[in-house]
Amino acid sequence: MARIAMVHDIAGVAAVQAELLRKAGHDVEQIPLPSQGASWKWPAKALAIPVRIAAFLPTIRRLRRGRYDVVHIHFLSQGIVGVLAGVPFFAQAHGSDLHANLGNPAYRRITRMVAERARAVFYVTPNLRPYLERYTSKLVYLPNPVELDPGAPPASVNRILIFTRLHPVKGPERIFPAAERLSALAHVTAFDYGPLAPSYVRDYSRWVEFVKPIPHEHVGGFLREFDVVIGQMRQGVLGLMEIEALASGRPVIAGVDSSLYRADPPPVINASGPDEIVAALKTLRNDPAQLREISRRSAEWAKRNHGYSRHLALLEATYFQEGSEATVRA
Repeated sequence: MARIAMVHDIAGVAAVQAELLRKAGHDVEQIPLPSQGASWKWPAKALAIPVRIAAFLPTIRRLRRGRYDVVHIHFLSQGIVGVLAGVPFFAQAHGSDLHANLGNPAYRRITRMVAERARAVFYVTPNLRPYLERYTSKLVYLPNPVELDPGAPPASVNRILIFTRLHPVKGPERIFPAAERLSALAHVTAFDYGPLAPSYVRDYSRWVEFVKPIPHEHVGGFLREFDVVIGQMRQGVLGLMEIEALASGRPVIAGVDSSLYRADPPPVINASGPDEIVAALKTLRNDPAQLREISRRSAEWAKRNHGYSRHLALLEATYFQEGSEATVRA
């Protein structure tokens, strides 16, 4: 079996991958990266780049000396450690490392250098592929691994969860204008989480209960406390939070571009604004049979597309295919 370095982590994805690979018999080392300056604002963040690279030196030395069969680095800009170590590596793109970093001169060059040097580039949502078109031959669609116990399907709509970060890229302004009407249908909960949280808590706490984010290991049980989940409205894809809701057997209302999921469309109720959200909730509230059916289909779809066995098979097929070129493409 292989000796694998899993470098950095985003939203716990690398930790899940490491555990799946260990259970398959591989020797996996998880290597965190220091985060000095990562949360700074521009232009101070640009000034921190040399400091961050200097902080990466222990990891670079570790990768050079580790005799790893596989080096897998999460977040494209962090792939600079693989470039500087001079070792073959796989890179995984998660979102802002493309749609934000490619628009920034300081990170664009690093991002492209990493994509060019990587043996293969994993991407986690289908909307990221256009950012990587110049690297088509090495792209591998690798949906985030999610496997949760769906439990019993909801029997009625009494508790609604707005399950998204309060950030402009998630489109909360398309959700919260419905808050007062939603609160007349059911109890509404949302996370006090993201840069827009202070203003949203101030403006909508009359109708929405805001709670702090929970530890990731408790997300399945938390989601099963709700009957319907409302997800992001702007990006057109299912992020990790929406996928977790589906895996928990919760009907999900979200803004999804179905053309990105032609092979196996998710059973999501598509909405683009407050009126559509309210209409969808009323339909589900008045049709318990449909509520249960969507719950069942949601859990099955998540298992089929994001289950652990599928994820492990995609990883191993890419890591170990002859010639270092990925065999699984999207």
